[in-house]
Amino acid sequence: MMQEYKSQNPTAAERDQFAIRAMRGVDIGLGAADAGAVQAAKLEQQYRDHLILIQAGGFLHGFDRTAHVLATLKSYKLQLVGTTDQPHIRVGFPIKNFQKRLWPMVQEFGMPYVVALGARGEDQKIYVSEQNAGTSNLMASVSADIVHQVIDDLRTRGQLSQAAAKQILANPDSSGFKLKSHAQALDDALLADIIKMPRDLRTTYGENLRACMGRIMRAIYAFGEAANKPIVLTSISADIDLLKHYLTQAAGLSQLKFAFEHRVGLAVELGRLTGGIMRSMKAKA
Repeated sequence: MMQEYKSQNPTAAERDQFAIRAMRGVDIGLGAADAGAVQAAKLEQQYRDHLILIQAGGFLHGFDRTAHVLATLKSYKLQLVGTTDQPHIRVGFPIKNFQKRLWPMVQEFGMPYVVALGARGEDQKIYVSEQNAGTSNLMASVSADIVHQVIDDLRTRGQLSQAAAKQILANPDSSGFKLKSHAQALDDALLADIIKMPRDLRTTYGENLRACMGRIMRAIYAFGEAANKPIVLTSISADIDLLKHYLTQAAGLSQLKFAFEHRVGLAVELGRLTGGIMRSMKAKA
């Protein structure tokens, strides 16, 4: 077993009780207060840099900082919930084999978690992973200001940064230009980051970033005249996924300091654009 707990150990039935699947997109649902957000905030005071997940019926919900991290790393669906005066961002997924999804995340990113199972009250069980919170700075990098910015963005525009992807679906002829401009922005940002890296990281980690980004750029420049565009897009998509993997490694490199969250956001957006074009082409086929 990859994980133990500070509270009582879950039974085999509990481990098998609950498949976590990614849900993409954004829902806006302001209106009613969310009791789960209140409990999550209280648990976060005690377990500051843990992922906090609260059961609500047949789902697990993560709020605010937890929601932002899971949406960034795993593309989970973000919802805007709560009241107008007390809004929250939230992710949710079915409680089925949840530990099988959380264990790899803890191992890959060094992220500890707290899971509250059952109805709130005396019968609720709270499990806390033994993973050392100091091994990851992903949660620590998400400030309250960042959460408020996301909430404001959702409230004013009703979505995350998906406008470009929707424009591509509405006007596929502009897809090459949009892909190129987003890729160039990410390439320029990463080049500036790599130049500032310590020499040992620049020649190892930085070289991985440059090689991966170089393949993405070459494929995007070839996309417009490619005879088989789906194959080119598949190659781009695979390299974007690899790039996101490299970017998540940055959190564990103590000497590496750059705008990690911004770069991940650019990579995620580039992936969304690529996926939007692929879906558009499949729809036309």
